[in-house]
Amino acid sequence: MKLTLFVSLLGLLPAAVNAATATQLSCSLRKNVVISRFSHNLSTMKWGDHFIIASGLKKNRTEENVPFRVTSFQNGDDLVFFPESEKYYMFYSGSPEPDRCIVQGSKTYEITQLPRYEKPQV
Repeated sequence: MKLTLFVSLLGLLPAAVNAATATQLSCSLRKNVVISRFSHNLSTMKWGDHFIIASGLKKNRTEENVPFRVTSFQNGDDLVFFPESEKYYMFYSGSPEPDRCIVQGSKTYEITQLPRYEKPQV
């Protein structure tokens, strides 16, 4: 029983390590945009003093069968990512024209383990 539990827990480790990543983008209209992706398709976008969240990820294909992913943020912006070419495009709310973004860097966030709350014994 203990061995089975241990092996099951080991299977969770790779998922936890890749649970949080950040990609720094430079777009022509927004410089130094940081897109953070967390588990369960939660994403954030930060630039300057702005911080926006998104929940979900839409996967689709172009008419030429090229896969792409769309992250729709709460302010109406859509970030489109083409995984095969690793290209990013930002569609700002209200604008039909894409803004090509250049990847400046990426990193994986360190895993933080929060302390467990235990109810005080009375």
